[in-house]
Amino acid sequence: MITVETQERALLATIVEGGVRLEVGKNHGWLHPSWLRDRSQEPGQIEETNRQRLFTPADITADIAVTACQSELGVLAVTFSDGHTANLDLQALRRALGWAQPSLDEPPLPKAWTSPLDPFPYIDWAYIGWDVKNEQAEAVLEFLTAFFRHGYVVLRNASTEPGTVARIAERLGYLVGTNFGPVFDVRVEEQPTDLAFTSIELLAHTDLPYRQPVPGIQMLHCLINEAPGGDSTLVDGLAAASALYETSPAMHAAMVNTELDFRYDTGADTVVNRGYILDYDPNGRFRQIRFNTKIDEPILQPGLDLDAFYDGRRWLTQWLNDKAHQVTFRLEPGDVMFMDNHRVLHGRTEFDPSKGSRHLQGCYIEHDGPDTMYRLASRSQMASRYRLASQRNSLDS
Repeated sequence: MITVETQERALLATIVEGGVRLEVGKNHGWLHPSWLRDRSQEPGQIEETNRQRLFTPADITADIAVTACQSELGVLAVTFSDGHTANLDLQALRRALGWAQPSLDEPPLPKAWTSPLDPFPYIDWAYIGWDVKNEQAEAVLEFLTAFFRHGYVVLRNASTEPGTVARIAERLGYLVGTNFGPVFDVRVEEQPTDLAFTSIELLAHTDLPYRQPVPGIQMLHCLINEAPGGDSTLVDGLAAASALYETSPAMHAAMVNTELDFRYDTGADTVVNRGYILDYDPNGRFRQIRFNTKIDEPILQPGLDLDAFYDGRRWLTQWLNDKAHQVTFRLEPGDVMFMDNHRVLHGRTEFDPSKGSRHLQGCYIEHDGPDTMYRLASRSQMASRYRLASQRNSLDS
């Protein structure tokens, strides 16, 4: 064991078992030598433009070890047994150990809601627009902060031209193709290939749980909405999952552990996927809800507690369709509903097509588009603030 005195206040870096142990106050953590070696950003280690590694795991020996480390001006210089020295950002190491706030370009964490948000998250599309060069970073961050926190936003004042939703999708991310095509029309059809293409009430559900993978974000663009009824509803699946766990851990466990067959089958077209109603990552963080009781069926397994499953499914149906938990609103022509299909469930009230037309167009994108957009807008905003601060400092001097 080698203790290294550093110039970082209250920071102690110690070489332990070939890696580095960092201590700051009561916080301490050990960093694996291979993990540290992989983080090198030195010339020759990464390609300068895309910052991807030029070395492979086979280039790093299994016995790689730290032989020296020194800290100065927020950088931890780490020398390895292969002779390489990496200058690592200490703040980034602290974040990796959970001692510091996430990076400023990290999208905000979700915040569960059980009643309508006040104010309603409407965002004027004009402030985002079609050209990334002219977008307002503040408006982009307002839009995406609301989305990542609450799972939905309604963009206002978009064109009512058919096909606009695809243009917006490609502005915000990457259009996803489905069995309904890249863009689909939501209107009453004589031979509906989905219940969405009727005028009946639709209870809270997520879309396309039978797809592999399930599309992440749904967009619905209102072209015409003249028929009485047809109001949109949204409800938070994250809040529902938490409420179910508090009510009955056994029913919650059944939603997590019972594998389902989700099947779309018109005879002429069939799409099938398997999954669970509630999905969490290995650390217990909510990842996804798949809820569409029109097309699901539990896969029979020995010892399966179907009583708990059907009780939990019934409980979720009632909770998700309780008006007290939902937000209900009317899409106006030019509105685009932007919602997280892995979290927020949507529905609509019944409408009367004999008294007016109702025509929406929809499509899907994945989460990586808005995630990238948030990070770039955040960096742009930080750069602008830095430039302003530098200009003020120059004037003061």
